[in-house]
Amino acid sequence: MNIGQLIKLERQRQNMKQEYLASGICVPSYLSRIENGLVIPSEDIQQHLLKRLNVPLDALNNDGDEAKLSYFKAFFKTVINSRNKLKANSLFQDIRTYIEEHPFEPKRLTLLLMETRLMLMLPNYLNQVQANVIILEEFKKEMDTEQLFYFFSIQGIIAYQNNQFREASELLTQIFTLIKSYRMEDWEMAELYYISSLAVLSESRYILAIDYVKSALSYFNQEILIERSIECLIILGIAQKHTGVINESVLTFEKAKDISSKIESSKFKRKIEHNLGACHSLLKNHEQALLHFQNSLSENTNPEENLLTILNILKEYHKISDIENAIVWLNRGFKLLNLLPEKTRTFYSSHLEVYQAILLDKHDLLSTFKKILKYFELKQEYKYCSVYSYVLAQKLAEEKQYKQATIYFDLGFKYYLKQLNITSWEELL
Repeated sequence: MNIGQLIKLERQRQNMKQEYLASGICVPSYLSRIENGLVIPSEDIQQHLLKRLNVPLDALNNDGDEAKLSYFKAFFKTVINSRNKLKANSLFQDIRTYIEEHPFEPKRLTLLLMETRLMLMLPNYLNQVQANVIILEEFKKEMDTEQLFYFFSIQGIIAYQNNQFREASELLTQIFTLIKSYRMEDWEMAELYYISSLAVLSESRYILAIDYVKSALSYFNQEILIERSIECLIILGIAQKHTGVINESVLTFEKAKDISSKIESSKFKRKIEHNLGACHSLLKNHEQALLHFQNSLSENTNPEENLLTILNILKEYHKISDIENAIVWLNRGFKLLNLLPEKTRTFYSSHLEVYQAILLDKHDLLSTFKKILKYFELKQEYKYCSVYSYVLAQKLAEEKQYKQATIYFDLGFKYYLKQLNITSWEELL
């Protein structure tokens, strides 16, 4: 990076306006030209700018500490591979200290990228990520291929964490295009495949998710990164389940369970047991499904995850017409609602109210379902709109309200088309 870029980067890091830095030294337009590399400032102006930035005058003579940078890169690889938050925090603090002591380090942009990537692993610093991203965006044109790799990865992870799955997928796809003629290291590619598998899985692109996660799994197995391998097996099992190869999915989750048991880790047990329950439910192995769901519940103290499992147990008992147990689990679900944050409480209460209306034969069935359908339509959750319209239509037909039943059968099909993003029946052919 040249002198102007380093001045700009340090000014932005300090959240300092151009007008303030330039005040009494030069006009802001001249500072802008310096920062954009259009002019080289005189030694006198350089010194005044450095003093205003509280940067030592000899900072410009710093050629960087190559040994330190090599150490950072090696440690960064270990942190990303292991996902160890304690190590991530240690490296983050080391990089911050180094940047403060070497504000004009020539590899400053790479260090900023590493710092930002580590922030994504550390909850205490997540609110600072966007400020770094804004700075990085300013230097996008100056980035080399490796730096762009990390920048797009950071943006993809942020989009994924914000549930913007399509945007995340598009950003990560850009990386694959970017590096077609550039060789990234195997661990970097494994991380890209892993993140990409999560993004496309969330978009319901299950075949691509399988391809990506298998590539990541191959590296993690080779490097004996056991927990990362288990994470990949869970993603693989979920994708297999959604593509209809349920028996393969069961084998994948059983493998993940076996590995977890061998390393005596309970970290993934809840997720593995829950997904085994879902698989056996699809296979109509109801007793096994209930056993796995309850195993999942016993391993978990998170109210939202508990409620998700309770909903699945409730569904399973309703499937086998065990109304007594279904009502028991319905009541357990309602008791947990108050422990949920407001933004997710309505989502779960809506599902529970459906079963309450069905199981307790509520007379206000129609108004209950109308309220629930309105909620899911506003959320654009057309899958639930479609299913619950069909459920309501069936209940209305049972009560011989055929005209109303017809309306909701038709509405359910329209929601189904919306779910598939289909605008005309010809697209179904």
